[in-house]
Amino acid sequence: MTNLWQREIRRALDPLELTHPQFVLLFSTKWLNERGGDGGVTQVQLAQHAKMDVNVTSQVLRTLEKKGYIKRSPHPRDTRANVITTTPAGSELASRAVQAVEAADRSFFSGIGEGKREFMGVLLQLSQRP
Repeated sequence: MTNLWQREIRRALDPLELTHPQFVLLFSTKWLNERGGDGGVTQVQLAQHAKMDVNVTSQVLRTLEKKGYIKRSPHPRDTRANVITTTPAGSELASRAVQAVEAADRSFFSGIGEGKREFMGVLLQLSQRP
């Protein structure tokens, strides 16, 4: 079932030329910055939020930066860190991508029917595991 869902998410993101990890980090960057992180969102904070390896996060952010969707700026207080923000193009793409992913999710999970509440509860519990 997970492979089928992943395929549907890939299909939703393909027209936007985003992979699932790129989408997760792009949207997370936008979302976390909109919530006013103290001094800005760092790569480590993004990795923790997305539950992604820091090195993988770095590689994906590098790709997003090359595509012009994010930018890195020196952190105002931590000289070892950069603040990660979305560009206007990245912000717009993140908004379009989340709509595409949500539509794919609705379509994929619409067949669950009466067991939907229980199924979503199990997914929520699994997502909160360390």
